[in-house]
Amino acid sequence: MSAPARILVSPAPTPSPHHRGRARRGTPPFWVMTALIVTGMIVGIVSLSALAVQASFRSDDLRQQLGSLTQRQQSLREDVAAASAPSRVMRWARSEGMVMPERVVILRVPSDPSGLGA
Repeated sequence: MSAPARILVSPAPTPSPHHRGRARRGTPPFWVMTALIVTGMIVGIVSLSALAVQASFRSDDLRQQLGSLTQRQQSLREDVAAASAPSRVMRWARSEGMVMPERVVILRVPSDPSGLGA
């Protein structure tokens, strides 16, 4: 009699070391997406930095302009004070032919508490 045929059972396939390493490294779409995200973050950071520097320069220009305008305002206030000084007004009035009155009369108007003026 003959012996029954043996059924060969192959052992479970074991992943090769090369295959395991490839699974860890990721797929090309993963790397493309990672590169896009990192590139976007770098561009964003550089853009924000450039905007901050630009804002700093603008701020410095505005501070300088504010100082200049403050000095101009002070100069104009001094000009107004000098132009409205009583002695200057008197000199101008005399040069225009005006004279001081010889007699000054102050009229007092009685006040009416009702406000009707009757």
